[in-house]
Formats: sequence, C-alpha cells, structure tokens
Amino acid sequence: MIGRRVFLCVVLGTLGGLCVGCMSVRQALGPVLPPPPQNYFSPTLQGPAMRRVAVLPLFNERYPGDYLRDVDAAFHGELVKKALFEVVPVSRAQMESLIGQRQISSVETLPADILGKIHERFGVDGVMFTDLTQFSPYHAVSIGVRLKLVDVGTAQIRWAFDYIYDAGNPAVAEAAKRFQRRNSSDHSPIYSDGGSVLLSPSLFAKYVASETFESLRTPQN
Repeated sequence: MIGRRVFLCVVLGTLGGLCVGCMSVRQALGPVLPPPPQNYFSPTLQGPAMRRVAVLPLFNERYPGDYLRDVDAAFHGELVKKALFEVVPVSRAQMESLIGQRQISSVETLPADILGKIHERFGVDGVMFTDLTQFSPYHAVSIGVRLKLVDVGTAQIRWAFDYIYDAGNPAVAEAAKRFQRRNSSDHSPIYSDGGSVLLSPSLFAKYVASETFESLRTPQN
C-alpha cells in the first residue's frame, strides 16, 4: 500500500510538472493574434493616382450622427496617419446641403451625380463610403465596417473592405490592447495594460480603423 502511494505521488508530481511547463510555454508565447483581415479587394485599374479623397460621414441606421461623432473622428484620424493621400472630411451638414441627406450607405442607390457634386465642391479624386454594419458600444464592444473607395472620374470601386472586429474574441481583444499600449500617451497604472480600449468605443474604433486601413494602398497606374 505504501509503495502504491509513493508511485501515485511520483506520477501526479510528474503530471503537475508537465502542466506547469505547458502553462509556462503559453505564457512565454502569449495569446495567438488574429490574422490580418482578408475580406477586401484592391483591383488594378488604369487611372491617375488619388491625391485627394473625400471621406463621407459614417453610415449607421440605428445610431444618429451626433452619437457617432467620436467614431467618425477616430476613422479620419487613423486614415490621415497612413499618409496615402490628402483626406477631406465631409460633414453631415455638408452632405445635407449637397444631396438632402446627412449620411448615405455604400450599398444604396446613389443620388444622381453625387460623385460629380462632391468632386466639384471639394476638388477630390475619390470618395470613401463607410458603413458601420455592426456597432455594439457596450461590453464586449464590437464594430463591423464596410468601406468602398470610388473613383469620381470613372465611378469604379478602387478598394473595398468588409469585416467585423469583436472584442469578445480573445485574440482580437489582445490585439486591440497591444495597439492601445503602443499608441497611448497615458502610462498610469490603470491604463498600463491597454485594457481601456475594451471599455471605450472611440478607442476601439481607432484600433479598428488602423487595422482596416492597413490593407489600403493608393490606387495608381
């Protein structure tokens, strides 16, 4: 009986050591990050490079424009950081004066000559439409985006993107926290792990925009 007890203790001790070893390996490697989104396309089309792009207000049927002001700003700011072209933000008031609508979806029928009107008003080469296909501002925050970059001269889509970022996915949450740690100027202990990005829709929107625009390259010859 004593021999069996000794044997069991040795076995359990060995298994415990193996489990601790596995945990150490996982901790050393860290969580597996999500692969870059692949649900986009950027066709090669003939035409001049886009040097000025009008960015229309975010479209969402559920939330009014005032509620999305910070998310709008996040997308504009991250796009400007990419330095791909001059970004010309178009306000909801400007949209209303142009076409009688404060926002417009990338998948609905466009008002007649909207591209021409935007080109004439802002002197741009392209127009970017952005839809929030999903927006959950509460824990766990999630943002779905669908974007299209349209050439005002040919009305052809030069780049498109469609993806949902869900902080309920541990890998997405970790990637967002890493983004926040790299880009935050607040190094106080409460924000040191980057977890604040999972509590703030506007901060999470910055991560979403940065990841989304990584797939964007200036369409040119």
